[in-house]
Formats: sequence, C-alpha cells, structure tokens
Amino acid sequence: MKKAVLLFAACTVMLVLSACSNEPKQAEQSQTSQMSQSESNESEQIQESTSIMDTGTECNAIGAMSPEDALEYMQTTSDLVIVDVAATRWYEENHFEGAINIPIEELESEAEDALYMEIPAGRPVLLHCRLGMIVPGAYERILELRSDIPEISYIDGAPLFDEYNAWLAEQG
Repeated sequence: MKKAVLLFAACTVMLVLSACSNEPKQAEQSQTSQMSQSESNESEQIQESTSIMDTGTECNAIGAMSPEDALEYMQTTSDLVIVDVAATRWYEENHFEGAINIPIEELESEAEDALYMEIPAGRPVLLHCRLGMIVPGAYERILELRSDIPEISYIDGAPLFDEYNAWLAEQG
C-alpha cells in the first residue's frame, strides 16, 4: 500500500511539474506571437507610408528633418513645394521665399483640408512652422489626403529662413 501511495504521489508531482513547465512555454509562445504581430503591424505601417500612387511612383513619407538637413534638402531638391503652416502673422514676419502659407491654427479642418488639396501634385513637399511644434499634425494629415505627392517631410525645429533665402538669392 505504501508503494502505491508513493507511486501516486510521484505521479502527481510529475504531473504538476510537467504542467508548470508548459506554462512558461505557452507564455513564451504567446509573447513570440505578440511580437510577430507587432512586427507585422510595423511592416504594414511602413507599407502605408510608402504607398504606390496612381501614377506608378511611390509616396515617400520622409518624416522629420533637422533644420540643417532640411536646408540641404531644400537646396538639392528640384520642384520642391515649401508649405508654412504657421499663423499668418508669423508668415508675414519671415518666411522662405516662394513658400505657401496654410495657417492651420486659424482654419477650420475643412478649410485646412481644402488648402492641402491645392498643393501641386507630383512634387515633393516640405512643411514647417516656427518651432516644429504644430507641423507634425499637418504632416500626418497631408499623408492621409495626398497620395499623389512623391515625398513629404517636415522641419523639426526652427527653420533657417535667412540661410535659405540668401542661398536662393545667389541662385537667381
């Protein structure tokens, strides 16, 4: 009888240990599955930001650029459309020569969207405001609205107006 009880106890312990050792594996498998799903979601987001346009070209969502990198980009990118999303008073005080002003803080969302739709198609776009604080929202909105723009980026920080305008004056 003692042998039967010991055998039963040993089997029970083995069963409990076996069950416990499967829980971490199941948790690990669940974690791996979640990581795989997360990687899949990231991949989908990247594919969304690099979408095929009707023209057969790709929309390149470049994102944020430092003011220095943006200045170089502005000097080397042909047909660039510069969009200033700061308030009208700031645009009138100082702006990049040739920039379009869409003062998003002064507009209702429908009026803002209508102005975004007036940006020329098929040309790269660089957005900015005075300190880079409100421009990310404009960037996201243009990405949603305008798949016909081949490159979209924005300046993350204070724009280098004087440097660009001086360079532009030397070109002309």
